[in-house]
Amino acid sequence: MSERIMITVQTGNAGEEIYLLHDVKKTVLETLRESEIALPSLCSGMGTCGRCKVKFLGYAPFPTQTERGKIAPDKLREGYRLSCMAKPIKNCTIQALFAEEEKIKVLTESSIGRESSEPERYYEGLETGSSVIAADIGTTTIAMRLLDVSTGEVSDTYTCLNPQRSYGMDVVERIRAGSDGYAVQLQRLVQEAILKGMEHFIQTAHAKPKLMVIACNTAMGHLFMGYPTDTLGKSPFRPVNIGLTEFSFNGVRTVLMPGISAFVGGDIVAGLYACELYDSVKPWLFLDLGTNAEMVIGTGGRFLCTAAAAGPAFEGKGEGNTTGPERIGAIAHLLEAGLADETGLLKEPYFEAGIDADGIFVTQKDIRDIQMAKAAVRAGIHFLLKKSGISGYEPIERVYLAGGFGFYLDKEAAVRIGLIPSELQGKLEVVGNTSLTGAGLAGRKILIDMTTEKRNLEDIIKNCEVFNLAVQQDFDKKYIEYLNF
Repeated sequence: MSERIMITVQTGNAGEEIYLLHDVKKTVLETLRESEIALPSLCSGMGTCGRCKVKFLGYAPFPTQTERGKIAPDKLREGYRLSCMAKPIKNCTIQALFAEEEKIKVLTESSIGRESSEPERYYEGLETGSSVIAADIGTTTIAMRLLDVSTGEVSDTYTCLNPQRSYGMDVVERIRAGSDGYAVQLQRLVQEAILKGMEHFIQTAHAKPKLMVIACNTAMGHLFMGYPTDTLGKSPFRPVNIGLTEFSFNGVRTVLMPGISAFVGGDIVAGLYACELYDSVKPWLFLDLGTNAEMVIGTGGRFLCTAAAAGPAFEGKGEGNTTGPERIGAIAHLLEAGLADETGLLKEPYFEAGIDADGIFVTQKDIRDIQMAKAAVRAGIHFLLKKSGISGYEPIERVYLAGGFGFYLDKEAAVRIGLIPSELQGKLEVVGNTSLTGAGLAGRKILIDMTTEKRNLEDIIKNCEVFNLAVQQDFDKKYIEYLNF
């Protein structure tokens, strides 16, 4: 039987202290996770991101070589350690550091699909004041809306960070955590987050909603439902179930939006549904650039889809606690000022120390992270055009930029760093959280006619063709080509 000690955790909330029994064979991060204390961890506890820092107030364990590479010597002497590496052997007190995540914004707004195209009489059979919940479970954030069914009016919203983030900030890390024995914990965390949102709505509306519709990427859907994630993380990347799923959650009829593939999920189906792109004849491009950058091109009823692993570069936090859009704006400023070159290299003396660019602190690592993410996106756009038979950017009528990252992104900065081709700048339409909007629109109609709406959603999916970006011939060549600014 393993030896146990007591860890006192100071959370910083008005002197709050939490007492945890800790197995000395485990890391502090493992014990915090088991107690549902969610420190940020971009690398799922591998020690490479350096984000899960805690401060020991005495009896700090001897630092590992990994910690010496991630924490400055003076901070090590003060008791700072990586919770994913630290294995204390004596009763101790630690301070959990949460401040770096406070700036992440949770988007509930959308510029499209606010009103149903159906006439008012379409909803006449419903009880007056009936409501539906729309939920968007993102890898980083969760957003929920309470909607009046007959009018589509938003009566309340609820947002939070996805509590699963302590198991990794991107889809790949979350899938790995699910496959490594943490699936039950991951399911409980996300279900409790949704439950809190539902209870909030029930208290404010004084009544249970008629329906909840959830839209999310395939990995988040699997973790919410408790499906195994093993097959999502290895070729040929087969999901357990991506069909429209109906069940009861907290006594409320609930529908999980159907997905397209292992890496193009129900959030994208909801987005296409909200933008009504399934009826568009002229070519369009739909980009949802989050931790998993999902991209779709439409040409007269045929949809080509792919996804690129952007990691936390777009939605996560930078070295200076900055958002993706902020870093892109700062990098564009550095390029214009000649303080960074087209390869992304910072001029001396800023290479080691970083630089304040127009009020945003940027490091060399921040620049490299953005470069790698934007190169993957540009390669994705290139192969979407190639496979659809479209020559150049001129035929594209409109580019829909969805999600929180796109909502706060400066278009000119995005073009300056090469994330968006300059030929498409005038065609950009920022559409916001289309996943949440699509879930709400679908929910209102599902209450009237489930059979018809299920068929409409399935019609979108059957016209979608998905390809794996990473296995395309010349992908590496194109990826490297798009690394430069």
